Amino acid sequence: MKPRQIGEYLLELVYPRRCPFCDEVIGRMTRCSACERKLDKLWLKVPRLPATEHELGLLSGAAAILKYEDPVQAAVLRMKNGNRPCYAPLFAAEMARRIFGCTLTQKGGIILLKEGPALKQFDLVVPVPSFENSTRGYNVPDLLARPLAGYLGLEFDAAILNKIRKTEKQEGKTAQQRFKNVKNAYAVSCPERIEGRRVLLVDDVITTGATVSECAEVLMQAGAAEVFAVSVAETQYKGGA
Repeated sequence: MKPRQIGEYLLELVYPRRCPFCDEVIGRMTRCSACERKLDKLWLKVPRLPATEHELGLLSGAAAILKYEDPVQAAVLRMKNGNRPCYAPLFAAEMARRIFGCTLTQKGGIILLKEGPALKQFDLVVPVPSFENSTRGYNVPDLLARPLAGYLGLEFDAAILNKIRKTEKQEGKTAQQRFKNVKNAYAVSCPERIEGRRVLLVDDVITTGATVSECAEVLMQAGAAEVFAVSVAETQYKGGA
């Protein structure tokens, strides 16, 4: 068993596999049949996010798999604030399948890569960092990015991009305030490790695009050749300018 698989197995022992959308224990089942019908209208048929609806900045593009509406919103909030890190491998598997065309299988409750993309589009996977993991005990984008990198067969590095100052919550802010809130909040610790490389940036939700575009700008300034962002969900910003 590979280290990633061992880690996922140990995570399952501590946090039994649950359906992210109803929080019922699903054990070794691939998905929760009770929630499939509810999600029919929420899966994004085209994962690629249009630049007309999100500010992508220096990103080469962005993608998500779900609309940020209940029960998806409730699932993400439980994963972030309700001590449900066990959702992350399930979401990461769906991201690998729906965005990158991976075929996945499951053995003994562990999700395994069965067949991956014909060509590797990226060189390494980097999560959006957070200050909150010091109190929460984990960083949600980190938990998503780690298994996603394993499914895609890519290098994972959570130490390259750092959050250097605490920011206020983005909820309730105008678009302009959101971008100002995250400006100069991130820094690259080891530019030599990303110089000329194609980075897959992972977050949980993309709204205005303020956070991922700011991270992309920092990564590109440090020498990255390309930055593409992916997330579990996307929501069109409905606040003011």
